[in-house]
Amino acid sequence: MKLLYTLADGSKLYSMSALALTRIRIWKGQRYIDPIHVKNIKESTKAYLLDSGYKMIQCNEMENGELVKKSYIIDGQHRIAVLKEYFETKTYEDDIFDTSVKDFDVLVTEKTLDNEEDVIKYFNAINNVKPIQYEEEPNLIVNKYLEAFGKEFPGKLKVNRPYLSRDKFREALTLKIDSLKKLSVDDFVRKCKIENDKMIKELKMKEKEKIIERMIQMNFALAWNNKWLDAIC
Repeated sequence: MKLLYTLADGSKLYSMSALALTRIRIWKGQRYIDPIHVKNIKESTKAYLLDSGYKMIQCNEMENGELVKKSYIIDGQHRIAVLKEYFETKTYEDDIFDTSVKDFDVLVTEKTLDNEEDVIKYFNAINNVKPIQYEEEPNLIVNKYLEAFGKEFPGKLKVNRPYLSRDKFREALTLKIDSLKKLSVDDFVRKCKIENDKMIKELKMKEKEKIIERMIQMNFALAWNNKWLDAIC
């Protein structure tokens, strides 16, 4: 990646390989891929013209006990799906004069964010054109509840205990999407607070292991187990 410019909001504009771009993971809170949209893009333009407008986020995550920087695609996944298919079905031995079969540079904007709430806010800000079909897109429903949870429990969605794993929490909420939709966001947060207070009281009665002491100190116990979620939805 080659840094080209730093924007006023701290985002960085890079030039990078289109092939390398297709290997970056898609953020888990994204909309579902719309195959019809992918098909329309593929039929309306050549791959090498899909060379700008991509957005990535970068955030710190724990991996094997170490803090590492991870990058995710947060905007442009349909165009990337076209690029992936293109690179998978074409070979560099094709017509040398056909520039569409070669790798090429694309422009990507990357923004560094601290937590899941900030990622969701950023996603909402840049993806407000297509109407949201909540019945069809559970990820977007879950985003609303995660954002509210993050406001009530700031800094508590991270990776490992005593924090609540944001990825595992997202997966758990997605599995319970039918029950979750019956709760308003406010009711969900209120019930989370009740369950957290209940678990803090329970932990205070237990033998003081290091992890328990840390949870009590943080006044946050929802990472102790996942049974509390069953009591909510």
